[in-house]
Amino acid sequence: MKIKNINELQDLIDKDLSWRKKELTALKSNIQRARDFAKNTALRSGIALLYAHWEGSIKNISTYYLNFVSYQKVPYNELKRNFLALSVKEEIKLFSQTNKSTLHNQIVNELFEKYREKSNIPYDNIIKSNGNLNSDIFKEIMTTIGLQYLEYESAFTLIDDVLLNMRNHIAHGERLESLSLDEERFNEVYKKITGLISIFSIQVSNAASTKQYLE
Repeated sequence: MKIKNINELQDLIDKDLSWRKKELTALKSNIQRARDFAKNTALRSGIALLYAHWEGSIKNISTYYLNFVSYQKVPYNELKRNFLALSVKEEIKLFSQTNKSTLHNQIVNELFEKYREKSNIPYDNIIKSNGNLNSDIFKEIMTTIGLQYLEYESAFTLIDDVLLNMRNHIAHGERLESLSLDEERFNEVYKKITGLISIFSIQVSNAASTKQYLE
């Protein structure tokens, strides 16, 4: 897949968000209608799916953005340095694994040459969460794609101590009573997480349209 312009990027972001919104809206509606034990089951499922959409949307949209920047073919010396860092990971790894000065010099020379070349930024399998998209991993993703994360910091406690904590306990088969989770609490988490996904998608779209990937 090649994302060559802002319209293609926006179409992919919109499609990614559209199906997630439909499923999450249906999920919330099911919780509202459910009663007794069925509501408990719906709440447990709801937290698991809410986390899945949080992780999935951040990974997909980040990958789309890297793909888009890659196909702009901007020289590395005109890009933010995080994109060069992505492209020279193997060279850096090799540099650290050898004590040969000749090889060190060769790698440094290659990096200087690469800095003036048109970029070829890797994007497949770059954005990883290891199934645990907490605030630390989110910050690493934002650093990887060269965007600020200050706007999200107030939500880090909710992401780590509420969403992920509940998801992990549910995955290990714990009962709802041990999670302090009811419909009101779910709605609070739902509103915040879906809001973060929306903010992130807008931030990426704006970054692409205003060329924030440039130095």
